[in-house]
Amino acid sequence: MADFHFSPRPNRAGEIGWTSWGPDAFDRAAREDKPILLSISAVWCHWCHVMDETTYSDSGVIDLINSGYVPVRVDNDERPDINSRYNMGGWPTTAFLAPDGTTLTGATYLAPSQMRHALDDIARFYREKKDEIAQRSEELQGRRIVFDSAPPEAVTTAIVDHVRGVATDAYDPEYGGFGDAPKFPQPELLEFLLYEWRARNDQTCYDMVSRTMLEMSRGGMYDHVEGGFFRYSTTRDWSVPHFEKMAEDHAGLLRVLSQLQLWAPTQEAHATLRSTIMYVRTVLRDPVTGFFSGSQDADESYFELPLEERRKRTAPFVDPRSYSNWTASLAGAFAWASLATDDDELAKEALFTLDSLYERVRDSDGMLLHVVAPGEEPRIRGLLTDQVAYIRALLDAHEATGERRLLDRARLHTDGTILHFGATEGGFYDHARRENVIGRLELADRPMIDNGIMAENLMRLSVMTGQDHYREQAQRVLMLYASSYENAGSFAATYARALRRYLTMPVSVRLRGTPAATSDLREAARRLPAAFTTVYGEDGHGAPQAYVCAGTTCAAPVSSAADLRGAYESVVPA
Repeated sequence: MADFHFSPRPNRAGEIGWTSWGPDAFDRAAREDKPILLSISAVWCHWCHVMDETTYSDSGVIDLINSGYVPVRVDNDERPDINSRYNMGGWPTTAFLAPDGTTLTGATYLAPSQMRHALDDIARFYREKKDEIAQRSEELQGRRIVFDSAPPEAVTTAIVDHVRGVATDAYDPEYGGFGDAPKFPQPELLEFLLYEWRARNDQTCYDMVSRTMLEMSRGGMYDHVEGGFFRYSTTRDWSVPHFEKMAEDHAGLLRVLSQLQLWAPTQEAHATLRSTIMYVRTVLRDPVTGFFSGSQDADESYFELPLEERRKRTAPFVDPRSYSNWTASLAGAFAWASLATDDDELAKEALFTLDSLYERVRDSDGMLLHVVAPGEEPRIRGLLTDQVAYIRALLDAHEATGERRLLDRARLHTDGTILHFGATEGGFYDHARRENVIGRLELADRPMIDNGIMAENLMRLSVMTGQDHYREQAQRVLMLYASSYENAGSFAATYARALRRYLTMPVSVRLRGTPAATSDLREAARRLPAAFTTVYGEDGHGAPQAYVCAGTTCAAPVSSAADLRGAYESVVPA
């Protein structure tokens, strides 16, 4: 039986005959003529644990599932592609499927009595409505996710302004953050606003980010004993968190904190940045592999204790599995943090992690696999999210350290991603069809969040390599969503940030010399006032030199950090 993850507290969920997602489960459902119960869970998910302890521990529920259904359990962190197609609005997701994967109905948490009724009703519906279900399945199979690419002239600053307006409308001026309760950090939206602040000299954008990070760091969203951010707040004022801690969230928030400290340093931001790094290093990072654990469980009774009392308790469970997208993202965040804190050790750790991913987690196509679990071979091939996060981290780390191998790997990995994930009409599919494509995975999706990040990757790489075709690929991504971005709300932040980069005159600093010799120039380049400054290096001997260019206009080379700002001002209009 597969290694399913149940609640760490006493429960009977393991008595259900769970099956892994795959052809065997779907073939069995067809053979036995039974509907599928799909449970999408997560090791960090509080209500998933509650459902294991209550609903899935109820004798009546266990019997009904084992006798009348093919139960399939999926971990959200391991299969984000399945989650994106079947999630019913949160975790746990409880979805009921026909044997071909067509969704019949679903919910999130169901209490035991609700689940017993649902199991009876859906089994009866399945028996009595076969023709109706078959017709619905046939109709759904004919559908495809449609993208209408806009012409190049439709890709304008009006799109960026709209997304900024969405953020402004949702902003909470009293407590920071966006919306009411529950309130999530939304680091990609915060990073978008930081770049808007720098690109437009828009103080309001800075204030939204600064206030949000300040309120989160001072309030219950932050662990003031061991460091690190909790996943979200159940209250508007950040006072009562949901206590899981996620690698994904820390990657995004470390980026935001690092950028705040790099461009508008404060003692409080620096202190929060350092204590957050301490938590990630101490609890999530494996110093042997350089990989990061995916999450730490929510344990309200533990996290509400003071330090001395915590020391007497066993710390909440840490998921030892590493997910390549989150590990790569944290490596990139460490590269940013190394610049913001002047900590070379963080840069070394980022390089070690990225080298480990390159050496240990690539498949036969050269693409990253998704899951690395202790004692197991890496598994789950061909997810776009891993490739996008890895390329961004390679570029971030190259800009921070000047190590040439990172740029070379970013270029090769980008070429592979274009080959294996690229759509003929533009954009990138969320999987390369290397895993079993069954059920709704037949729907070829091009998620906006990952495509937005990939568009930025392509533009940065175009500047670093001088290859225009990468920018052309980025333009096709931007055209793809220009007619539909409004539907995404604040989730269009990565797309809008990429679009702002595309519409802004590129500023680049090319450094010639060894990484060690150009370190001062590199640090000075990251502090230039242009929002989108691309810093890259090439090998060279002799005295280090920096070449500053704005578009196609370049300044005379300079050899000292003190002269870099003058070179910049000579080519960038005031």
